[in-house]
Amino acid sequence: MPEFRAGQIIPLRYKSQEIKAIIIDPNGLGPDKPSIGMGFRGMDRHIGVPQQTLTNRVTQIEGAKYLELPSGKAFRVTQILAEDGNDYLLLEASDWAALALDWAKNPGKLRKPARDGLIEFLAWFAAEGLYAQAYTVLKRAYTREDDQRVQNWIMSRESGKPARAEWGWEVQEKDPRSRYGYWTNYVYRGLFGMDAATMKETWANPVHGDARIARNYVPESVGLEAIAYCEKMVGLLDLDDIEQAHDEAIRLTQIKFAKHFPMA
Repeated sequence: MPEFRAGQIIPLRYKSQEIKAIIIDPNGLGPDKPSIGMGFRGMDRHIGVPQQTLTNRVTQIEGAKYLELPSGKAFRVTQILAEDGNDYLLLEASDWAALALDWAKNPGKLRKPARDGLIEFLAWFAAEGLYAQAYTVLKRAYTREDDQRVQNWIMSRESGKPARAEWGWEVQEKDPRSRYGYWTNYVYRGLFGMDAATMKETWANPVHGDARIARNYVPESVGLEAIAYCEKMVGLLDLDDIEQAHDEAIRLTQIKFAKHFPMA
Protein backbone atom coordinates (compact mmCIF):
# COMPACT_ATOMS: atom_id res chain seq x y z
CA MET A 1 0.00 0.00 0.00
CA PRO A 2 1.54 3.36 -0.99
CA GLU A 3 2.28 5.90 1.71
CA PHE A 4 0.63 9.28 1.28
CA ARG A 5 1.99 12.50 2.76
CA ALA A 6 0.43 15.88 3.47
CA GLY A 7 1.91 18.25 0.89
CA GLN A 8 2.55 15.50 -1.66
CA ILE A 9 2.07 16.82 -5.21
CA ILE A 10 0.03 14.88 -7.77
CA PRO A 11 0.53 16.05 -11.37
CA LEU A 12 -2.79 15.94 -13.25
CA ARG A 13 -3.86 17.06 -16.71
CA TYR A 14 -6.47 19.72 -17.46
CA LYS A 15 -7.04 20.99 -21.03
CA SER A 16 -3.61 19.67 -22.08
CA GLN A 17 -1.95 21.54 -19.20
CA GLU A 18 -0.51 20.24 -15.96
CA ILE A 19 -2.48 21.02 -12.84
CA LYS A 20 -0.95 20.47 -9.39
CA ALA A 21 -3.17 18.65 -6.95
CA ILE A 22 -1.80 18.50 -3.39
CA ILE A 23 -2.65 16.05 -0.63
CA ILE A 24 -4.24 17.87 2.30
CA ASP A 25 -4.81 14.92 4.63
CA PRO A 26 -3.48 11.41 3.83
CA ASN A 27 -6.55 9.91 5.52
CA GLY A 28 -9.04 12.71 4.89
CA LEU A 29 -11.66 10.49 3.24
CA GLY A 30 -10.81 7.45 5.37
CA PRO A 31 -7.78 5.17 5.84
CA ASP A 32 -5.42 5.58 2.85
CA LYS A 33 -8.03 7.75 1.11
CA PRO A 34 -6.36 11.19 0.90
CA SER A 35 -8.27 14.43 0.58
CA ILE A 36 -6.91 16.54 -2.25
CA GLY A 37 -6.78 20.25 -2.95
CA MET A 38 -5.52 22.72 -5.52
CA GLY A 39 -3.81 26.02 -4.83
CA PHE A 40 -4.77 29.55 -5.78
CA ARG A 41 -1.42 29.62 -7.58
CA GLY A 42 -1.99 27.61 -10.74
CA MET A 43 -5.76 27.44 -10.51
CA ASP A 44 -5.88 31.13 -11.39
CA ARG A 45 -4.66 30.23 -14.89
CA HIS A 46 -7.08 27.33 -15.28
CA ILE A 47 -10.26 29.11 -14.17
CA GLY A 48 -9.40 32.58 -15.45
CA VAL A 49 -9.68 34.30 -12.06
CA PRO A 50 -6.48 36.14 -11.00
CA GLN A 51 -4.66 34.81 -7.94
CA GLN A 52 -4.86 38.25 -6.32
CA THR A 53 -8.65 38.27 -6.75
CA LEU A 54 -8.84 34.92 -4.97
CA THR A 55 -6.45 36.05 -2.22
CA ASN A 56 -8.35 39.30 -1.66
CA ARG A 57 -11.47 37.30 -0.90
CA VAL A 58 -9.85 35.32 1.94
CA THR A 59 -11.20 36.27 5.35
CA GLN A 60 -10.98 34.97 8.93
CA ILE A 61 -14.06 33.23 10.37
CA GLU A 62 -13.81 31.73 13.87
CA GLY A 63 -10.02 31.68 13.60
CA ALA A 64 -9.93 29.83 10.27
CA LYS A 65 -9.33 31.11 6.73
CA TYR A 66 -12.23 31.13 4.27
CA LEU A 67 -12.64 32.36 0.71
CA GLU A 68 -15.90 34.33 0.57
CA LEU A 69 -17.81 34.75 -2.69
CA PRO A 70 -20.12 37.60 -3.77
CA SER A 71 -23.10 35.39 -2.84
CA GLY A 72 -21.84 35.22 0.76
CA LYS A 73 -20.95 31.55 0.50
CA ALA A 74 -17.56 30.74 2.03
CA PHE A 75 -15.08 27.91 1.48
CA ARG A 76 -12.40 26.68 3.89
CA VAL A 77 -8.86 27.60 2.86
CA THR A 78 -5.97 25.37 3.91
CA GLN A 79 -2.38 26.66 3.98
CA ILE A 80 0.12 23.88 3.43
CA LEU A 81 3.85 23.50 2.75
CA ALA A 82 4.12 21.24 -0.29
CA GLU A 83 6.98 18.90 -1.10
CA ASP A 84 8.31 21.39 -3.68
CA GLY A 85 9.13 23.75 -0.79
CA ASN A 86 6.39 26.26 -1.61
CA ASP A 87 3.51 27.37 0.59
CA TYR A 88 0.10 27.00 -1.01
CA LEU A 89 -3.34 28.31 -0.16
CA LEU A 90 -5.62 25.41 -1.10
CA LEU A 91 -9.27 24.66 -1.54
CA GLU A 92 -10.35 21.03 -1.34
CA ALA A 93 -11.16 19.69 -4.82
CA SER A 94 -14.93 19.43 -4.41
CA ASP A 95 -14.91 22.97 -2.97
CA TRP A 96 -13.35 24.24 -6.21
CA ALA A 97 -16.29 22.68 -8.07
CA ALA A 98 -18.81 24.21 -5.65
CA LEU A 99 -17.00 27.57 -5.91
CA ALA A 100 -17.10 27.43 -9.71
CA LEU A 101 -20.83 26.74 -9.71
CA ASP A 102 -21.70 29.42 -7.15
CA TRP A 103 -19.46 32.12 -8.60
CA ALA A 104 -20.65 31.48 -12.15
CA LYS A 105 -24.26 31.82 -10.97
CA ASN A 106 -23.55 34.86 -8.77
CA PRO A 107 -20.63 36.59 -10.54
CA GLY A 108 -20.78 40.02 -8.96
CA LYS A 109 -18.13 42.04 -10.83
CA LEU A 110 -16.47 38.93 -12.31
CA ARG A 111 -15.88 39.32 -16.06
CA LYS A 112 -17.25 36.94 -18.68
CA PRO A 113 -13.92 35.20 -19.53
CA ALA A 114 -13.51 34.27 -15.86
CA ARG A 115 -17.12 33.05 -15.70
CA ASP A 116 -16.50 30.89 -18.78
CA GLY A 117 -13.34 29.51 -17.15
CA LEU A 118 -15.27 28.57 -14.03
CA ILE A 119 -17.94 26.79 -16.07
CA GLU A 120 -15.35 24.87 -18.12
CA PHE A 121 -13.57 23.74 -14.95
CA LEU A 122 -16.85 22.64 -13.41
CA ALA A 123 -17.69 20.58 -16.50
CA TRP A 124 -14.29 18.87 -16.34
CA PHE A 125 -14.45 18.19 -12.63
CA ALA A 126 -17.87 16.48 -12.95
CA ALA A 127 -18.10 15.89 -9.19
CA GLU A 128 -15.51 13.10 -9.04
CA GLY A 129 -13.36 13.44 -12.14
CA LEU A 130 -10.40 14.99 -10.34
CA TYR A 131 -10.41 12.42 -7.56
CA ALA A 132 -10.65 9.57 -10.08
CA GLN A 133 -7.62 10.88 -11.97
CA ALA A 134 -5.66 11.65 -8.80
CA TYR A 135 -6.28 8.23 -7.24
CA THR A 136 -5.24 6.55 -10.49
CA VAL A 137 -1.96 8.48 -10.42
CA LEU A 138 -1.40 7.69 -6.74
CA LYS A 139 -2.51 4.06 -6.64
CA ARG A 140 -2.50 3.03 -10.31
CA ALA A 141 -6.20 2.25 -9.87
CA TYR A 142 -9.53 3.85 -9.01
CA THR A 143 -11.59 1.20 -7.29
CA ARG A 144 -15.31 0.90 -6.64
CA GLU A 145 -14.51 1.49 -2.95
CA ASP A 146 -12.65 4.69 -3.84
CA ASP A 147 -15.61 5.88 -5.91
CA GLN A 148 -18.03 5.22 -3.06
CA ARG A 149 -15.78 6.98 -0.55
CA VAL A 150 -15.48 10.07 -2.77
CA GLN A 151 -19.24 10.16 -3.34
CA ASN A 152 -19.84 9.83 0.43
CA TRP A 153 -17.35 12.65 1.04
CA ILE A 154 -19.11 14.99 -1.37
CA MET A 155 -22.54 14.08 0.01
CA SER A 156 -21.43 14.45 3.64
CA ARG A 157 -20.42 18.05 2.97
CA GLU A 158 -23.94 18.81 1.71
CA SER A 159 -26.17 16.55 3.79
CA GLY A 160 -25.58 18.37 7.08
CA LYS A 161 -27.07 21.68 5.91
CA PRO A 162 -30.82 20.89 6.39
CA ALA A 163 -30.09 19.17 9.72
CA ARG A 164 -28.11 22.17 10.91
CA ALA A 165 -31.01 24.47 10.07
CA GLU A 166 -33.28 22.31 12.23
CA TRP A 167 -30.68 22.34 15.02
CA GLY A 168 -30.48 26.13 14.73
CA TRP A 169 -34.20 26.43 15.37
CA GLU A 170 -33.83 24.23 18.46
CA VAL A 171 -31.09 26.47 19.87
CA GLN A 172 -33.06 29.61 19.09
CA GLU A 173 -36.19 28.22 20.75
CA LYS A 174 -34.68 26.42 23.77
CA ASP A 175 -31.70 28.63 24.68
CA PRO A 176 -32.82 32.11 25.81
CA ARG A 177 -29.42 33.48 24.76
CA SER A 178 -29.37 31.66 21.38
CA ARG A 179 -25.72 30.65 21.88
CA TYR A 180 -25.04 28.95 18.55
CA GLY A 181 -21.26 29.09 18.99
CA TYR A 182 -21.47 27.66 22.50
CA TRP A 183 -23.58 24.67 21.42
CA THR A 184 -21.48 24.10 18.31
CA ASN A 185 -18.41 23.78 20.54
CA TYR A 186 -20.42 21.63 22.95
CA VAL A 187 -21.01 19.11 20.14
CA TYR A 188 -17.38 19.20 18.99
CA ARG A 189 -16.03 18.73 22.52
CA GLY A 190 -18.49 15.92 23.17
CA LEU A 191 -17.53 14.07 20.00
CA PHE A 192 -13.86 14.94 19.49
CA GLY A 193 -12.63 16.34 22.81
CA MET A 194 -11.80 19.75 21.35
CA ASP A 195 -13.66 22.87 20.25
CA ALA A 196 -14.75 23.51 16.67
CA ALA A 197 -11.88 25.84 15.73
CA THR A 198 -9.24 23.39 17.00
CA MET A 199 -10.85 20.40 15.30
CA LYS A 200 -11.21 22.28 12.01
CA GLU A 201 -7.57 23.33 12.26
CA THR A 202 -6.62 19.67 12.81
CA TRP A 203 -8.56 18.69 9.70
CA ALA A 204 -7.06 21.54 7.70
CA ASN A 205 -3.50 20.80 8.88
CA PRO A 206 -3.24 17.14 9.94
CA VAL A 207 -0.69 16.70 12.72
CA HIS A 208 1.66 13.76 12.48
CA GLY A 209 3.54 12.42 15.46
CA ASP A 210 1.18 13.74 18.14
CA ALA A 211 0.13 10.60 20.00
CA ARG A 212 -3.08 12.07 21.40
CA ILE A 213 -4.32 13.27 18.02
CA ALA A 214 -3.18 10.11 16.21
CA ARG A 215 -5.04 7.92 18.71
CA ASN A 216 -8.26 9.94 18.55
CA TYR A 217 -8.11 11.18 14.96
CA VAL A 218 -11.41 11.13 13.07
CA PRO A 219 -11.24 11.91 9.32
CA GLU A 220 -13.10 15.05 8.27
CA SER A 221 -15.54 13.11 6.06
CA VAL A 222 -16.59 10.97 9.05
CA GLY A 223 -16.51 13.92 11.44
CA LEU A 224 -18.85 16.02 9.29
CA GLU A 225 -21.26 13.11 9.01
CA ALA A 226 -21.16 12.58 12.79
CA ILE A 227 -21.79 16.28 13.49
CA ALA A 228 -24.73 16.34 11.07
CA TYR A 229 -26.17 13.23 12.72
CA CYS A 230 -25.71 14.65 16.22
CA GLU A 231 -27.36 17.97 15.39
CA LYS A 232 -30.18 16.14 13.64
CA MET A 233 -30.72 14.06 16.82
CA VAL A 234 -30.95 17.23 18.92
CA GLY A 235 -33.88 18.30 16.76
CA LEU A 236 -35.53 14.87 16.77
CA LEU A 237 -35.29 14.51 20.55
CA ASP A 238 -37.08 17.86 20.98
CA LEU A 239 -36.33 18.01 24.72
CA ASP A 240 -37.11 21.15 26.70
CA ASP A 241 -33.65 21.04 28.31
CA ILE A 242 -31.25 21.97 25.51
CA GLU A 243 -28.19 20.68 27.39
CA GLN A 244 -29.85 17.34 28.06
CA ALA A 245 -30.79 17.12 24.38
CA HIS A 246 -27.18 17.68 23.34
CA ASP A 247 -25.83 15.19 25.89
CA GLU A 248 -28.23 12.50 24.67
CA ALA A 249 -27.54 13.31 21.02
CA ILE A 250 -23.78 13.06 21.62
CA ARG A 251 -24.23 9.70 23.38
CA LEU A 252 -26.32 8.33 20.50
CA THR A 253 -23.83 9.63 17.94
CA GLN A 254 -20.96 7.91 19.75
CA ILE A 255 -22.93 4.65 19.55
CA LYS A 256 -23.77 5.19 15.87
CA PHE A 257 -20.14 5.95 14.97
CA ALA A 258 -18.54 3.69 17.59
CA LYS A 259 -15.89 2.27 15.28
CA HIS A 260 -14.64 5.79 14.56
CA PHE A 261 -14.62 6.89 18.22
CA PRO A 262 -12.46 4.23 19.94
CA MET A 263 -11.72 6.47 22.93
CA ALA A 264 -15.36 7.50 23.53
